[in-house]
Amino acid sequence: MLEGRGDSPQFALDRLDPLRISFARELRGLTKKELAFRIAKTSSAVSQIERGVIRPDLETFVRIAMVLRVPTTFFMQRNVPPQPIQLDGCHFRAKASTTQTMRKQSSRIGELLVDFIEILERKGIVLPEEQVTSFSCTADTAEEIERAASNLRIQWGMGFGPIPNMVRLLESKGIIVLPVYHACDEVDAYSTWKGRRPCIMLSFNKTASRARFDASHELGHLLLHEDTSTGDTITEHQANRFAGSFLAPRESFVTECPRRWSLEAFRTLKSRWKMSISALLYRAKDLGCLSPPSYRRAMIDLGDMRRDEGPEWAMEQPTIFSQALSLLQEHTTLDELASELTVNTSELKDLLEQCVPLDLIQKMSQRSDDDLGKVVSFRQPQPKEE
Repeated sequence: MLEGRGDSPQFALDRLDPLRISFARELRGLTKKELAFRIAKTSSAVSQIERGVIRPDLETFVRIAMVLRVPTTFFMQRNVPPQPIQLDGCHFRAKASTTQTMRKQSSRIGELLVDFIEILERKGIVLPEEQVTSFSCTADTAEEIERAASNLRIQWGMGFGPIPNMVRLLESKGIIVLPVYHACDEVDAYSTWKGRRPCIMLSFNKTASRARFDASHELGHLLLHEDTSTGDTITEHQANRFAGSFLAPRESFVTECPRRWSLEAFRTLKSRWKMSISALLYRAKDLGCLSPPSYRRAMIDLGDMRRDEGPEWAMEQPTIFSQALSLLQEHTTLDELASELTVNTSELKDLLEQCVPLDLIQKMSQRSDDDLGKVVSFRQPQPKEE
């Protein structure tokens, strides 16, 4: 077990923040009962430890750190109280089978990554100012949502053509875009605020067109549903309408959209607007370009093709970490950054590898013999209870 700053377990225990144990447990996707089983304690004891009612003895404390695969320094009090992501403030786009534990895990991963971004900012990285709160709109009806998407494009100076790269657009407007990791495969995407930063987490384990639509969908939640609970049919339909309106604005799309179904024509539209054929068909129906019978015929044809819509473009990846680390590579190492984040270096590498070039990760790595072979991969399946 690595101790990020050379502090002893007793030193960390004396400065214990019990909420950090809850954080680490949820980060690993464990319930209190599952953690209790792994440390040979009762669920009640784990609950009392996490609430600060009782303090664990040193042996139990070290065992908790080992099971949750973090240095004991992870559990120490912070000089600046953290601003946790509140689960009820997250707008999730997830499968019906997604459990509360999975949602908590994905929000904790997002929180850890935003904490890492704050470390990078303290080292001099300057991010774009967020341009979400400056846009004010109330949109409930389809027409209001169309206008909101159009007005946002105008305010952001985009025009009404196809968006070359949705992720980079969001990042340029101060929205943090982060990857949902394989540990949270049931979660497609979610959006929330972490302090002053709007955040969108996306799964990239899907098609490029789906990821773009999810990003636009979550932007819709950030703009339309700041103080509204989401996940119901109405708010999801509103976010979908916004996504289609933003990606394919009425002002220009209606002039290009065919008035009858043609696979070849819609494949051309797909390449230009970077949307799936399914999403383009739905947009065409919404705008009255395709009649309901034509839309149904098209969807039947797609179904017969098993929705094989043909090749897609390269996945749009977040750039915030790769750009920041490129600027800092001569001034710090991943070991030092992991220490500040109070995680093992192996885990930080695992978190970054989806959106940072491997050669940059290797250049910033200083692996020690003590670290090799002792840290379980972040995405390695959890051991099953016997």
